[in-house]
Amino acid sequence: MQMKLLPLATFGLGWVGCASPRPDTHIQMAATLVEGRLAHRPRWDAPWDASPPDWSAESVLPADEAVALALRNNRMLRADLEMIGQANAELVQAGLLQNPALNLMVMFPDGGGRAMLRSSALPMQPLQDLWLIPARKEVATAELQQAVLRVADRAVETAATVRTTYVKLQFTRRAIALVRENMELAAQTTRIVEVRQTAGQATQAAVNLAHIRYQRLRSELLAMEAEYREMQRELLMLMGFAGAPDRWTVAPLDEEHEELKVPEDEEPLMALGAEQRLDLRAARWRLEAAEHRITLMRREGWPEVALGFTAERAPAPRASRGPTIPARVGNAAAQAIADRVYGVAPMPTAPMIQPWVPKMYDVKWTLGPMLELELPIFDQNQAQVAKAMHEYNQKLAEYEARAQEITRDVRAALVRARTAKEQVEFYRVGIVPDVERNLDLAQQAFVAGQEDLTVYLQAQEDLIMTRRTILEFLRDYHIGRVDLERAVGGRLEQPAPADELEPDVPPPDAAGHLSESDDSFGVQP
Repeated sequence: MQMKLLPLATFGLGWVGCASPRPDTHIQMAATLVEGRLAHRPRWDAPWDASPPDWSAESVLPADEAVALALRNNRMLRADLEMIGQANAELVQAGLLQNPALNLMVMFPDGGGRAMLRSSALPMQPLQDLWLIPARKEVATAELQQAVLRVADRAVETAATVRTTYVKLQFTRRAIALVRENMELAAQTTRIVEVRQTAGQATQAAVNLAHIRYQRLRSELLAMEAEYREMQRELLMLMGFAGAPDRWTVAPLDEEHEELKVPEDEEPLMALGAEQRLDLRAARWRLEAAEHRITLMRREGWPEVALGFTAERAPAPRASRGPTIPARVGNAAAQAIADRVYGVAPMPTAPMIQPWVPKMYDVKWTLGPMLELELPIFDQNQAQVAKAMHEYNQKLAEYEARAQEITRDVRAALVRARTAKEQVEFYRVGIVPDVERNLDLAQQAFVAGQEDLTVYLQAQEDLIMTRRTILEFLRDYHIGRVDLERAVGGRLEQPAPADELEPDVPPPDAAGHLSESDDSFGVQP
């Protein structure tokens, strides 16, 4: 029976000792969380792309493609992904037993002979792992869940940054087109003023003013083109292709016909943010880890106990070697000569009765169990317990602060998006029609000879500048909507699916702090 159990025990010890960290499952869990909030599943099961797509000058980069490329290739995001592997390795380490200790001591007698041997027949095994491993695993599990949530939240934040940069590129591209239209009108105005100046109907100052205005528009165009290229490179950096060429463009904004949607009520959005925000849930797991660390610190203050089995072999003096062979031969020869000379024959004698005495045994080995127990007289780990309690209170305050920041972010983003939407609609309905009617009147007056071409061109320029203003509000609307989606932790149209990362305890309230005198982890009244 013992021989049958030996291979099983050997296999069990080998399995515990060969436990290896495999973070693939938790990485896919993070990818699932991202997919539920962005409708894009990151390709984290493969290396990032070594080369960018084959973009040409006519290539239009869609926003969804930019997000997908950033989720896969952004180096900072891939660096954060390694936190999951580190936390998973910590979880594996937390479940491992301490290595047993084997000792051996040899002592040699000064007069020679058999040496004393003292050793642990079986390795000494610390027993505190029996109550420390469960607490360590609880702490490591909470930190692993926190790492998964932090990485997924970083992916959502990266996607929001990509979309914001993309919207700015869209605005700048359309704004460049409007500036060029305005430059064309300014050039026409300059030519008309020059013709009138030749005819003596305008002064050189008027020509100079028209020319200066054109040059200012040209300077604005150069600045916007430089800003456009800079934002292209920023987007390339986010997508993981910082050195790629910028021979591509984005789809422009449509300031005239694009439909705008903004939620009306903020209460459902704040509830959605409390449900979907991954950084808030990560803060809850940080709080869980801090609470379990208090238990761990208290158990580490318990006495350290080690159990083993010791064996000792006693020393012995050097054994006598007896007469040598030549001596034995000499003694035999001398006895034979004495018998021949003196004729002495050995006399038979009766055996003597010896008195009874207890038989003495030579003790060579002593065997027995050995127990090693620490005496916690001075250090009971009370300082680390107090530190863990303060850390718990810190994490609780950070959780509450994060919840309030989410409420603030949702409200602020909703106000920005709603204000920008109202401005766009106001311009479309209240200002653009008046500007267009004024342009029609200026055109009719120019055709009828009542106004010159300059007034007509100024009316056209006024329409272009009005569109530019609408475009700015449209940009603010899209950025505000991206900020709102980031504030609620995902898409506004569809809530994120449920997952298995939620801790089993309810969210703590503001009164859930701990003091150094607390003996439990409950919420104080």
